[in-house]
Order: sequence, then structure tokens, then C-alpha cells
Amino acid sequence: MFFRYPISDVHIHVFRQEDAFDVIKMADELSYDQYNILSATSLGPRFAADNLLTAWLKIKEPDRCHGFAGFNYPETGAPEAEDLLEQAQEFHALGFDGIKMMDGKPGIRKKIGKPLDDPLFDLMFDYLEQQNWPVLYHVNDPIEFWTWELMPEWAKAMGDRVFYGNGEYPSKDTIEAEAIHVVEKHPRLRIIFAHFFFIADDLEKAAGYFERFPNLMFDITPGWEMFESFANRYEESRDFFRKYADRIIFGTDTISDHWRTTVGNLRRVLETDDCFVSFEENCHGLNLDEKTLRQIYIENYHKFLPAKPAEMKIDEIIAYADRLSGRIAAEAPGETPAILTEIKNCRQELNRLRD
Repeated sequence: MFFRYPISDVHIHVFRQEDAFDVIKMADELSYDQYNILSATSLGPRFAADNLLTAWLKIKEPDRCHGFAGFNYPETGAPEAEDLLEQAQEFHALGFDGIKMMDGKPGIRKKIGKPLDDPLFDLMFDYLEQQNWPVLYHVNDPIEFWTWELMPEWAKAMGDRVFYGNGEYPSKDTIEAEAIHVVEKHPRLRIIFAHFFFIADDLEKAAGYFERFPNLMFDITPGWEMFESFANRYEESRDFFRKYADRIIFGTDTISDHWRTTVGNLRRVLETDDCFVSFEENCHGLNLDEKTLRQIYIENYHKFLPAKPAEMKIDEIIAYADRLSGRIAAEAPGETPAILTEIKNCRQELNRLRD
């Protein structure tokens, strides 16, 4: 067994059908108790099939796999408030377990052109509150991405796609303030901010948010820059993890061709006092106690998500695939052929599960 006992992973992505098969192999190798697939549909039309891939895994692994759906947004501009609400209601009825939002990623925030706390989102968030339905929200990116000289080489290789310091993007502080206002407006919303909310360099601010918002959690899915921040304030970080162990949840951001390295280094950060370099960041293992580890690895997952994943309604999800094809053809004509082929392939895989 890779870990000392079965653990749960709240943050996994799939982008192709091959990824879905690989996730199952990874979960088996790591002896995962349960895992959560996060649809990346809101990244744009070319990710439209992600909800179908998420549904496929839920149907394939009904006791082990939770799945969060993502919103379909227009190719350009902001969605309509009523459309967001209707999509959330549909995802709930289909059998998804929550919502994954990417709107706080600076590129998506720029494309939508609306602040995260804009009233257009309120109907949808009100519905999530009423249904006690959770959301896992990607907000911001590492602060280094606003200054070219500070960006790691792997990020520089991506070019302007993740460089936000050219004056065309909102500042990191602006995006963070918008997200916090969402939590203020919707205090009963059960929410995880991914990647430690990209504030691992400010533990006092993180503690303040936890004290103010009892339904707020962070996952520790890397960005590895967070672990260098923890290393820079080593004892304070260890104290923070012990104090707020019930608010921190394990995630990996896999699947990738280096998932074994990612998961292995995450374990080193949490369970050992090793000093090592991971993806250009200097890490110092926090060597957490067993009680804290169990909360982060498994107990908080089961506090956030039900023990039994919602049942995915296969006939209805196939009908959703057909409606999705029509929506993409109308809203993203430039990318339609490739997307429709992917949707068709996902539909065929879903049919095989039904048969």
C-alpha cells in the first residue's frame, strides 16, 4: 500500500477518455478509499465533454468516485444568471455531487469580464446554499505569475497564457477580495478554495479567514510554491496545520504523466522532515502527527462529501450529452467539429456502461 492506510483525494481532473481509465489504475495503486473528479468544463468550449467524463467515472466506480460538474460558459463574455441556475439544478438532478468553478483563474476571470462577486452568480450560489451542495473553487494563481522574473521556468515556458503582469488582468488582491465577498454574501455555502487559496505566504490571513468563515476549507493541491512558503516559516506552518487540521483537505491535481512524483512528494511534505526540491520549489517536510494526518487525508473528505456518492442517472446523462452537442454547435461554432467528436465518443462509452 502506497500510504499507511486508504486515503481520499478531493482534487483530480480528467481531460480525455484515456485519463479516465488511468485514474482508476492510479486509485487502485494508491489504495484510495474515495476520490473526487473535478470537471474543467468552465475553462472553455474545448473542455465541454469533461462533465461526461466525470459522469462516466462516477458510473464506473459508483461507491468510490464523487464528481463535481462544471458550468458551460459562452465562448466570450459572461453567462446569464438564469442559465447558471438552470445548469446547477440540472447537474444536481443528474447525480453530480457538487460544482467545480474555475472562474477565479485570472485568464477565465478576464474572459468573463465580471467580478467573482457579481450579482449574476447570486441565484446559483443561493441554490447551492439551499441544497447544501458544495463547490470547489479555483481562485487566483501564484503571486509570482504577475512578475515575469519571479516565475518558475515551467510557467515561463507556457508564455503569456499564465503571465498576468501585462496590465490586462485584475490583480491578485482584487480577485481574492471578490472571492471573499462571495463567502460573505453566502455564509452557508460549503466551499473549498483550491491550492490553499494561493495565500500560503500569509498564514495570519489564512487563519483570519478560517476564524471568520466556518464553512470554508482549503485543499493542499500543489502549486508547489505553497510548500516553499511553508518551509520558509517552518514551525509556524506546523502549528497552523495542527490548529486548523479540520479545515485542510488532501488533493493532488492529477492525472498527469508525473503523478507518482507528485503524490510521493506530497507525502514527503506531510509525513517526513525531508528537505528536497520539487518542481523548482524548496520543500521541507512538515512531519505532521498522526491525528493531523488522518484529518487531512481522509476525515475532512468525508466531512465535506457524503459517504455514498450520488447515483448518476445514466439515461439522463446521455440525453444531456445530446443537448450539450446542440449547445456547443450554437455557442462555439469555430471549435464545433472536434468538440462534437469528443462528446460523441463519451456518449458511446456511456452507452457501453448502460449495456
